[in-house]
Amino acid sequence: MSETLPLSRQFAVEAQGRAIDACTDIEDLRRISKSLLELWQMQASFSEAYGAELLSFHKP
Repeated sequence: MSETLPLSRQFAVEAQGRAIDACTDIEDLRRISKSLLELWQMQASFSEAYGAELLSFHKP
């Protein structure tokens, strides 16, 4: 999957992945996971709204 990302984003993923790998505190990992889940959903909502705007679709 990372092969389709620009090099700068591949670098960010690698750096963040290493930070996760280095984490030994389960509570920190839980917080990170929840933050990533929330950000992923926010990005999905943004992409959905932006795509609908580009295609001139509007949700009722």
